[in-house]
Amino acid sequence: MTERRRDKRVKEENRVVIEVSPAGGQGDALTTNAFTKDISLSGVRILTDRLFPLHSKLNLTLYLSRSKQVVRVRGTVKWEKECDDGLYEIGVYFQQGIPDVLMALINHLYGREEGIPTEVNRGRTT
Repeated sequence: MTERRRDKRVKEENRVVIEVSPAGGQGDALTTNAFTKDISLSGVRILTDRLFPLHSKLNLTLYLSRSKQVVRVRGTVKWEKECDDGLYEIGVYFQQGIPDVLMALINHLYGREEGIPTEVNRGRTT
C-alpha cells in the first residue's frame, strides 16, 4: 500500500485546545481540550472526547512540547472515527498560506531552533 500523504507525519502527543464558534457567531465559543496523535505540515490527527462533524471549521492552539512553541491555526475536519471508551479521532487539515505558522511547524518537526520559546498568532480576529 502506497502512502498518499504529501507531508511526513510525526507521531507525538501534544496538548491542543479546540475552539468552535457557535452557529451564526452568537455567544461564546465552545472550547475542548484534546491531544495530538501525529502532526505534519499540512494537518494533525487529534484524540478528543467530542465528535466534530466533517467540514467543521476549528481554531486550534497547539502546545508543541518538544520545541516549546505555541501555534494557533485554523483547520477543517477532513475525517472522524469513533474509538473505544467514548473517544474520537479526527483528522484536521490546516488552512494553507499562513507563513508564520508554517515556519513554526517546520522548526518543530525538523528540529530547527529547538529550545527557543515562541508564540505564533494567526487566523484569529478579536
